[in-house]
Parts: sequence; structure tokens; C-alpha cells
Amino acid sequence: MKGVDWSVAAKLIERDDAGSELAYDFHERATGTLASLVTQVVAMDATARARMLIDAGSVGMLTVGQILDLSARSDFPA
Repeated sequence: MKGVDWSVAAKLIERDDAGSELAYDFHERATGTLASLVTQVVAMDATARARMLIDAGSVGMLTVGQILDLSARSDFPA
């Protein structure tokens, strides 16, 4: 991802399947900007984080690995 719009509207999604590749039992846990939701996920313990995805609209659905990569960017507004 080159330029990131940290202010894009996003949804924090929790999956009940503890991170498997199956897509079932998704629950919306929060809404906010991409930056605020990345911050929330990074602050979670590893067990909780494993069940999280961020749906960032035009940016796409972000996995935990992608979320952590975003948090490490030099332009991340932490």
C-alpha cells in the first residue's frame, strides 16, 4: 500500500472462528477512522487480535498481519 488515507471510514470486525480461513460469525465491534481502528487492534493482546479484521471500504479488508504492517509505517498517526 503506497499512500494511506488514515481518515477513511472503517469497521472493526471480530470473527468467532479464532482466525481460521473460514468466513463465518462476523460481528461489527467498532467504527471509526482507519487510524483509530489500527490503534485499537495494536493495543489488544495477541489472542483478541487474532480474531480481528478491519473493513476499510475502498482500501479493502485488512488482516491482522496487514494491520500490524500499517502500524509500523512511518506515516502512521499514532
